[in-house]
Amino acid sequence: MFVSHDPRALRSLAGWQFCAATIGNFDGVHRGHQELLRRTVECARSKGLPAVVVTFDPHPAAVFTEYPPKFLCSRQQCLELLEELGVDGVLLMPFTRELAEQSAESFCRRVLQDDLGVRELFVGYDFRLGCDQAGADRMRDFGTYDLTQVGAVMEGGTPISSTRIRKALAEGRLDEANTLLGRAFSVRGEIVHGAGRGGPLLGVPTANLDLDDAQAMPAPAAYATSARLLDGPEEERGWRMAVTSFCKNPTFDGTHLTLETHLLDFHGDIYGRQLEVRFMGELRKEKRFNGLDALIAQLKADMEQRRAMPL
Repeated sequence: MFVSHDPRALRSLAGWQFCAATIGNFDGVHRGHQELLRRTVECARSKGLPAVVVTFDPHPAAVFTEYPPKFLCSRQQCLELLEELGVDGVLLMPFTRELAEQSAESFCRRVLQDDLGVRELFVGYDFRLGCDQAGADRMRDFGTYDLTQVGAVMEGGTPISSTRIRKALAEGRLDEANTLLGRAFSVRGEIVHGAGRGGPLLGVPTANLDLDDAQAMPAPAAYATSARLLDGPEEERGWRMAVTSFCKNPTFDGTHLTLETHLLDFHGDIYGRQLEVRFMGELRKEKRFNGLDALIAQLKADMEQRRAMPL
């Protein structure tokens, strides 16, 4: 898959004359996004065109507000998901105030039509573009492409959206968030040194992740997870059963939320490596235990419960 910040460079690099494209933020690449991407890729294949995604970095909200929404997946995760769905190229446009001040017509004619050579354009049901917030009806008049507006994907009578998924995660409704995403929610980070209690004190070594503060997270709890190393020896990179604590460690009077993951039946020095943790289900709420013995017994019960679940 070809990725570029410049539309002309992307078109030249990939060597296409025309393309089918879709445009949006695609935070989370949830089921609503997946339908939009499916329609784009399906059209591209039927017409012998490459399928291209036009998206923005950072999220537009980050330019206009001090507290933008937490992201559901990293930029790298997003690109990997797009490639898995059959996308051939991604225009990752730097989002600036100057870009935001452009009209939809200017963007459509200059970037989509002239620079990218878009012949088929797909947009979501609520998509708006430019300083004038033009929707699909107006955008149809701004280029030589054919525009298709894809309807909302519904779940429980309500459109699937990134906002809805973030809310479900924050309120402890992991199963709902995973249903809306169409896969298990996951996070990535570097394994760093923690408080040093897991292995020496509890007999349960954990990988502590250094997470981006802008990353959306589930509610504090103990979770059944799957985890995989993203670097290092190939034989160590497969998905493994895991148990993850995302809490303040109340038994030890902790004050900060930490993400600690125990990989079942794995031993090795993995500090400094990249780990992805996939949240499969909640095991229990955050709890303060009366002493180490009670905590260790609960950790063992958590692991046994995880073993009884699918990978």
